[in-house]
Amino acid sequence: MNTKMPTIDPAFASELRSSGVSLSAMYLGSVPVMESMSVMVGEMRTQVVSECIQLVASKIGLCEDREINPIVSRIIGEVKTENYLVDLNISAKMVKVIKNNRLIQRHPVTYFSFGSQGQKDTPTEKMFGYIAKNKDGNDRRCHIVSSKDVQKLIDVLVGAINVSTIDARAKLNPPSTPDASVSSSGSEGTSDGSGARRSNLSRQSFVTNCRPSVHEDVKDKIWYHGNLSRDDAQALLITPGDYLVRQSDNTPGKFVLSGLTDEGEHKHLILLDHLNRVRTRDRQFNNISELIDYHVQNKMQVRSESGAVGIDLIRPVPSAQTPTPSSAPSPTLS
Repeated sequence: MNTKMPTIDPAFASELRSSGVSLSAMYLGSVPVMESMSVMVGEMRTQVVSECIQLVASKIGLCEDREINPIVSRIIGEVKTENYLVDLNISAKMVKVIKNNRLIQRHPVTYFSFGSQGQKDTPTEKMFGYIAKNKDGNDRRCHIVSSKDVQKLIDVLVGAINVSTIDARAKLNPPSTPDASVSSSGSEGTSDGSGARRSNLSRQSFVTNCRPSVHEDVKDKIWYHGNLSRDDAQALLITPGDYLVRQSDNTPGKFVLSGLTDEGEHKHLILLDHLNRVRTRDRQFNNISELIDYHVQNKMQVRSESGAVGIDLIRPVPSAQTPTPSSAPSPTLS
């Protein structure tokens, strides 16, 4: 499959291919990540980085401590806090972390896995986390930095990744052969079989991955129960029309709508498709809250894409972890 790369200013591309672009930032720390990003669904990758940002920030006193997602906690290691000023030299080959004119870390672009910005309108908004291996191709960590101009940092890093990908494709594919496909999933770099690696991060995937996560949208909703098994969800659904949203404890990053039908059957709908879009049979939504509100207000069943499964949204089952019921949808079916 051919993948068209974005147009990059030639002068900017030349700078990234040579000396690179240097930006000042605070290097806050890092967290070991034991699982490869390539085995996770997109939403889970975002959540891993989000939790790492929150964890490092809380350890150095920049935000309040909070409980870590239990699934994420199983795949990350002990936080290493740093909190010092650095220069980040970003080129198409490598990101160098420099402290007091001394090179302390090197992260080849081809070993970058994923990146995500902190949550908007919170103390982590100016923070950015990226998962990368070291120059030897091991020690996968989520590195957390803070910058007053975090968007510029993201733009330069995305530019470096795109230039690296363009150069790798040109090298691996002579003009007479089709272009190699470049994943837009944000997964880890791959090999062409000859030992050469290319980054799988494209501008589209990287920018998309910096959006607020689905988890941030639902975490304070009365109907969201966090990580909950199918059996535990069914135990909470007592009356036809009861519903809740949960995160699957078997498939990280999968958000599921569970409800009880008039026939007393428990139904479960996965709310994100394979491209991490919030979809039903009839339409696509910006987020899960919008999906729930739309169907409650219009007194409509949420139906699967096949139409075989439908769930009425009459009564949200309150989550014990939700502080107040203010976020519950007010309209109900009579």
